[in-house]
Amino acid sequence: MHSFLVFGLWAALAAWWQQQSGDLALSAYFYDTATQQFPYALQPFIYAFGKYWIWFLPFAGAAVWLALAQSQQNITRSLYRRVAGFFFSAPLLVGGLKQFTAMPRPMHLLEFGGDRIMPSTFWASGFAEGAGALPSVHATCGFIFMAFYYIGWVRQSTVWRWGGLALGVALGLGFGFLRIMQGYHTLSQVLWAGAVVWLYASLWFLPSLKQAGCISLAPRCDRG
Repeated sequence: MHSFLVFGLWAALAAWWQQQSGDLALSAYFYDTATQQFPYALQPFIYAFGKYWIWFLPFAGAAVWLALAQSQQNITRSLYRRVAGFFFSAPLLVGGLKQFTAMPRPMHLLEFGGDRIMPSTFWASGFAEGAGALPSVHATCGFIFMAFYYIGWVRQSTVWRWGGLALGVALGLGFGFLRIMQGYHTLSQVLWAGAVVWLYASLWFLPSLKQAGCISLAPRCDRG
């Protein structure tokens, strides 16, 4: 499937960028050497959005999709329920995954006033050793809107499919960029979030695509 090819390319881009000096250089752009802080970390709007408001998108969003499913029938009802489950579970999955990776937050590195050095390995030695930064959960809260890509696929809607994909990528990168400004993530950690969410979505929505006949030899998507 093309979805797995996209994941491979996306993951390769994230892995490559993680090794580039520009990854930390972007974070350094928002770091104030005089105060040894990331000033945007406490900017009122950005702080409140990252601390509280962003969580309404996946979890309240899941409730909305469940409610919408009640007024639908057959394939559409099943699809909307699956969207609700995806909205709810994707941030939890990514939140668990980042407990197994070794990459720390920029603000915790020595060069940004922290007490850690950049690890030489991708994976932590165990759950308790995870640095809790890669992939980005905040970016995930934007990337989950790539679910609209699969809604469009099932409904044979070009607007929903490609518009949803563009929306999800834009929100994921946008939310991730806010966390880069605050010193919580690097761009590579945001890119890894996108790769993971894309792969998870490919697997999560596979039953819906099969049910609608979208991935058969002679595809025909029933709108339900």
